[in-house]
Amino acid sequence: MDGRLVAVALISVLPLCWFCPASADVVELKSGERVEGALKEATPAGVVIDVAGQSIRFDVSKVRAVYFGPPAPPPSPPPPGSSSPTASAAPKPPASTEGVLQLVLSLRSAVKGGTTLREYEGRVNDAAPLVELQLAGLPRDAGAAAIRDAMRYYLLVESAWSNQATASRTVWLKKDDALARCPGYQDYARKMQEKGEAFYAERMRSYLVIADGVIPVLWSCASDKITEAEKLLVKAK
Repeated sequence: MDGRLVAVALISVLPLCWFCPASADVVELKSGERVEGALKEATPAGVVIDVAGQSIRFDVSKVRAVYFGPPAPPPSPPPPGSSSPTASAAPKPPASTEGVLQLVLSLRSAVKGGTTLREYEGRVNDAAPLVELQLAGLPRDAGAAAIRDAMRYYLLVESAWSNQATASRTVWLKKDDALARCPGYQDYARKMQEKGEAFYAERMRSYLVIADGVIPVLWSCASDKITEAEKLLVKAK
């Protein structure tokens, strides 16, 4: 039986996988099917999961989310009369939180080291689907929200940088509700509005024109959100 037939056979028995080990990783496809096993790889080239010794690869475009083995359950309440558990006894967050954080950290490092538009586009477009896949499998807590916002700022820069005006030092910036969650951007936007339409203008429903100095401001927004996620991760430990 070749690899494709094995993959089809494994997927065909997915409804029976309710009895798979609780600690298994899960790849959920956009079709609604779920494959349980041990995640081996999640890169722009594809997602690979090992099921009963057989490696199955899925295109990233076909994957809705990646779920990791559940974190340790919360500790049992202490017996009457005993001291309360210390913060260090709290269960650690799933390792996947650290994994998705590393993806946005790599973008921050690339920005700090200097990058061209083409290099930046490649890095962001490679990282974005992987960040979204891993975030989809994480609890919707503050740490995940901060990482999601950081990725949105990096994507906003990618779009703005690609849409610079030729006659003036301005960019077309997509309107995004994440912009309201960055005080640095809000301060910058107010200053540009005060300077007049040559620096800030809302001419379309989905875009605004703003001075290209917004790009490093948005990178700073992303960096602040990454720092916030790091602090939350440390606190959770």
